[in-house]
Amino acid sequence: MNKKILYAGTALAAVIISIISIYVVSFSASAPPPNVSTSKYLESNLILKQKLSEQGILMSSPIQLRTPDDIKKYCSFFADSDKQKLVEYCTSTELKDKDGNFLGNIHMVGLKDVPQMVLVLIQTDPYMSQIDSVKSIFDTATQELVCKCWVDVKPDNFANIGDWVDGLRHFHTSDTKPHSKSKQLVLEGKTLQLELTTNTEGYLWQLYIYN
Repeated sequence: MNKKILYAGTALAAVIISIISIYVVSFSASAPPPNVSTSKYLESNLILKQKLSEQGILMSSPIQLRTPDDIKKYCSFFADSDKQKLVEYCTSTELKDKDGNFLGNIHMVGLKDVPQMVLVLIQTDPYMSQIDSVKSIFDTATQELVCKCWVDVKPDNFANIGDWVDGLRHFHTSDTKPHSKSKQLVLEGKTLQLELTTNTEGYLWQLYIYN
């Protein structure tokens, strides 16, 4: 099964990611063998698919990447080679709007039994006309994969995910640098960070959630 996959190797400041590239590729991947425990990945993807569909956003079933070659080719998100070696499993899904237009991807990587990092990528046009989808997808990912506690905690004094997105958008568009990133926020023991990159299609939004 061929899927359009949007990748961004981007910086997570003092953590483990470095800017490498942003590109779109297609590939085929086989399902993992029965003895591989991947229930947490599949459960998380299923929950996101159900919740996003309620908002008119279509999410494909996950492509499952398990071989070292596939992981090296499509899931090399860690600049540290020792950390990259720890990636045993990776899933990728495709996101579309209600009209079937491509929006981006959700990647999950980590050990075979549990994701350790989730990367949500959304491509917008130069006018950011898809900004509502960006906010909706990021909000859903945070609520379902982290907690439904943002409005109670208000990390860094942002009332909601939408305000956080708007804050980075304003910062990025008021400068001439091609890449911007937010402060790292800690919520329920997980770290979140937004990044925004200007590219030939417009703007690539990136949400990282990692343990």
